[in-house]
Amino acid sequence: MKTKTKRRSDDAVLDPKKFKRLPRGAFLAKAGETEPRNTKVRISILIDADVLNFFKEKASKAGALAYQTQMNQILRSHMEGKELGATALAQDDQFIRAVAKRVKQLSSKTAKERVGLHR
Repeated sequence: MKTKTKRRSDDAVLDPKKFKRLPRGAFLAKAGETEPRNTKVRISILIDADVLNFFKEKASKAGALAYQTQMNQILRSHMEGKELGATALAQDDQFIRAVAKRVKQLSSKTAKERVGLHR
């Protein structure tokens, strides 16, 4: 019995010259609009449920970007070697909770040390 196998291209990188994609709502693309940075490609990806839930929860807040956009931004910042900025961290509830927990731990530790010194 013959089975079908998917052929994999020798180069795994998408060649933008092979795509004739235009941005939505435009008849003719302007210069730069079909560059890889500006071209969205539909893919199917398996990710952990908790990761997906994390981004969907962030996206459900008023004024938040769509979860796929947030994921794309994180991937792009990693790809470009950029660190998350202070503004982004200040908006991240999980980061703020972690900092608050650490501050509380340090505060209670220093309070115990002060009590120990006064004895």
